[in-house]
Amino acid sequence: MRRSFPAFLGLALLGAAAQDPQVPPAPAAQPTFQTAIELVTVDIAVVDRKGQPVRGLTREDFLVSENGVPQALTSFEAVVIPEVPPASEGERAPRHPVSTNVAADSRRGRTFVVVFDDIHLSVGQAQRARGAVAAFLEKGVGEGDVVTLVASAGGAWWTARMPEGRDALIAILKRLDGRYVPDPSPDRITEFEAMRIEEYQDEQMAWQVKRRFDAYGTVGQEKDARGVRPADAVTSVPGMIPSVVAMRAREVHQLATSRNRITLDLMRRVIESLAGIKGRKAMVLVSQGFVYDVQLKQMKDVTLASRRHNVPIYFIDTRGLQGLPDAFTAAFGRPIEAQDTVAVLADLTREAEGTEALALDTGGFVVKNSNDLSGGITRVSSESRAYYLLGYNPTDLRRDGKFRRIQVKLQETKGRGLTVRARRGYFAPLEGETLARKEERDPAIGFALDSPFEIADVPLRVSSYVFDEVALDQLSVQLAVEIDVRGLAFAEEADRSTDALAFLIEAQHRETGEYYRYDQKIEMSLLPETRRKLERTWYPVAREFTLPAGAYQAKIVVRDLNSGRVGSVVHEFEVPPAGTLRVSTPVLSDTLDQGSDGTRRPVLQVRRAFATDSTLFCQYAVYGAAKEETGSLMPRVSAGYEIRRTDGAVFKRTAPTPINPTSVGALLRLNGIALRGASPGQYELILTVKDELAGRSLEIREPFEIVAG
Repeated sequence: MRRSFPAFLGLALLGAAAQDPQVPPAPAAQPTFQTAIELVTVDIAVVDRKGQPVRGLTREDFLVSENGVPQALTSFEAVVIPEVPPASEGERAPRHPVSTNVAADSRRGRTFVVVFDDIHLSVGQAQRARGAVAAFLEKGVGEGDVVTLVASAGGAWWTARMPEGRDALIAILKRLDGRYVPDPSPDRITEFEAMRIEEYQDEQMAWQVKRRFDAYGTVGQEKDARGVRPADAVTSVPGMIPSVVAMRAREVHQLATSRNRITLDLMRRVIESLAGIKGRKAMVLVSQGFVYDVQLKQMKDVTLASRRHNVPIYFIDTRGLQGLPDAFTAAFGRPIEAQDTVAVLADLTREAEGTEALALDTGGFVVKNSNDLSGGITRVSSESRAYYLLGYNPTDLRRDGKFRRIQVKLQETKGRGLTVRARRGYFAPLEGETLARKEERDPAIGFALDSPFEIADVPLRVSSYVFDEVALDQLSVQLAVEIDVRGLAFAEEADRSTDALAFLIEAQHRETGEYYRYDQKIEMSLLPETRRKLERTWYPVAREFTLPAGAYQAKIVVRDLNSGRVGSVVHEFEVPPAGTLRVSTPVLSDTLDQGSDGTRRPVLQVRRAFATDSTLFCQYAVYGAAKEETGSLMPRVSAGYEIRRTDGAVFKRTAPTPINPTSVGALLRLNGIALRGASPGQYELILTVKDELAGRSLEIREPFEIVAG
């Protein structure tokens, strides 16, 4: 699956931690959920004959019943998502080198999760699925909407805000493919047949399969020259299931159940990651679906999670218009027996009953028996632009674990020609049952990692620095994080403040889906003067990765182990191809440190605010410059800079001057720029680099802020 969470390592950082690698982290508390029957909230969509959402309805227009008993509404809310025109290209702000969870994005739209169920998609179905999801991203979402694209096989979990994140999601979508391979063997058996035979000992189904096996010659029972089968191929023995059928059914059922559990567990995780998020939320499952297996507890778990967090599920059936399945056509061998054709066609409608039930039970809808998947998936967005939230306290207080059916109607005077869509019901809690779930990871960190939104309980800021090539076509990348210590729950011990942080970084490569992870436990034992300094500059943590070229999305999660508070932040960055003319990410700092080789260099930091009485240090390296073919065999590169206010006023400028290469031809420049005399405000450092031999130039822009000293 997608993510694992190994135990946190005991590591010392930056001289501020007491190193103790043998101390394991405290065991994480298991999450528990309330089992009482609390307020039941129902998400209602009302659409007209054209499928357009209906607005303007009131509390008095709705009638709600549970198991046929009318219920009194205790809450009502009508929600309308305004039509916001997309921002033009000129209005979109460029990607900032620093990401932070302090200032939340003021734009807020709907939240969609698209589950690309590749373990239940064949290659052909995946092609149709990609087209449908691409249409949804192009036409179905608006500015401010947040979309998470998740693949059930673990190759994608990427969140983006629209419209600026659309291209990244489409790039990921293009590399996703189907991993389900239809069974072409003579003893093929459907998942529904396997479930009926394995779990219910369905003899009629078993002998139907046996006749098909005989027709295909599966067990050597071919028709004789007169076209007659042996007697046991057409008759059954009461109370017995042929052993060859039983074994095959067990094999198919176990494999199908394993796939179904993976998809359902993923769906539950995704739904639970939306806990506490306000506004319209929806999950779109793009899949060929799976059977309704009442023995599969994960089906109930998904329904419960959907009810608890008010997330309807929409199922897009990628099988399209249905005929005989591919595995039962002449393309895979001898055609099916005529007497069993009707039964197989009936079974086709049951192959996706489980996913259809999830959609209908949670208030979504199903798009099936249609080759227009794009039109179906865009309906999800259309009907979510206006909806209603109804709440009631159920009159039946029994804790029996049974399913309670919900029915929502409109008053007769309002309901003509309108369709009301709501989840079918919910499971009541069971006496003595707790929904504690065994987790191999810290649940708070897992939630923060899964959630499409950042958490600001622990303020963070992060930046990325790309340096030299350290392996073939792979570059050294430093992810630098700064943690605000002012809100941490320090314990005072003698003359020191102590605390511990769980720290995790996960970065995903957009083009390949590869994940790069790092986690550790940070032990802090700070002297008073150190703590006062870190309250101004924040606590720095840096981690080096070796990464191939491409686009990345990194998520950083920090948990204060003393208080349990969590902070998370998302940072996107690019790693350029090795071998081309490029400049390392400039390091901007107001502090120099002495390296092990005796040279002084800027301290790697994320903070981009510098006082008017400080010196701004900027260091960068130039890679990929051409070298002289004769003589010194060295590169010839010149560079200059300009500091400009955002209003265009130039504060300082230097003309390009040559960068003297080292003995091995390395090009490194350190600028020290006094900021005295600059008025506080937003600025940009513009670096110009020119390869004199190749005649190529680069311009790098780094935003920063000058504050009063």
